[in-house]
Amino acid sequence: MQPLLIKVNVPQKSSFSINRYSYNDQFPGLWHFHEEYELTLIVKSKGSRMVGDHIERFKAGDLVFIGKNLPHTWRNDTQESTGISEALVIHFLEDFLGSHFLMLPEMYKIKSLMERSRRGLKIKEPAAKKIVPLMKEIEVTQGAERVILLLNILHILSESDEYVEELCSEGFTNSINYTDADRLKRVYQYIMNNFQEDVSLSKAASVANMSPTAFSRYFKVRTRKSYTQFVIELKIGYACKLLINEKMSVAEACYKSGFQNLSNFNQQFKTITSLTPKKYQGLHAVQ
Repeated sequence: MQPLLIKVNVPQKSSFSINRYSYNDQFPGLWHFHEEYELTLIVKSKGSRMVGDHIERFKAGDLVFIGKNLPHTWRNDTQESTGISEALVIHFLEDFLGSHFLMLPEMYKIKSLMERSRRGLKIKEPAAKKIVPLMKEIEVTQGAERVILLLNILHILSESDEYVEELCSEGFTNSINYTDADRLKRVYQYIMNNFQEDVSLSKAASVANMSPTAFSRYFKVRTRKSYTQFVIELKIGYACKLLINEKMSVAEACYKSGFQNLSNFNQQFKTITSLTPKKYQGLHAVQ
């Protein structure tokens, strides 16, 4: 299922938008993306939240920050009426405060936050408890104070690493942090260009001009996961795209994403997504 490009309307004389969307029954469930960054608070409702290749249950109080051009949707349980479904949503462009604002030295952490959001971020307590009142305050505030409140939200998020959880995989968005050291950039590029083939640890270590043992330690420190796990997640993320957007069969997606064994592919897919490939494809195919 191809995601739809949506144009978000920003009111005149405003640099960003905040809207309270309320539906008598269910959210529209539209699989979509847009240029704007999005901060969404679920006020009322429950169901499944899909961000890139990540699927998770949501309920009232769910708070996520979604980067630009990342497909996402919220879908209610179809077997029962959920009553009123309501969400409070902020949308803003990367340059809503000017093209050079994020280049300021003081904005380093916020810029890093924006880069991380390309994988979608789930905001947990106690950060969420600080942010929700600020969102509600923006809703009833005018003028420059609105901008200050939004900056305050971004500041809180940028200082809350341990309470912010990345959702979808690198493989779905190709969202790689190219501000890292040149060595890691070369390794990332090598993996991205070759993950459908053999990208053994020894070959990646050679790209980094390191021994396999030293590279293994280096990679885990820099990415917070083992090299093998990183490559597997990348392949599964790519397989998710093939299953959703290209509507490939499970076997085709398996081999196209670099797996040589269908049984191993099914096992790794379920470990990462908590669903079988077929069930994952079927869930995303729901209109």
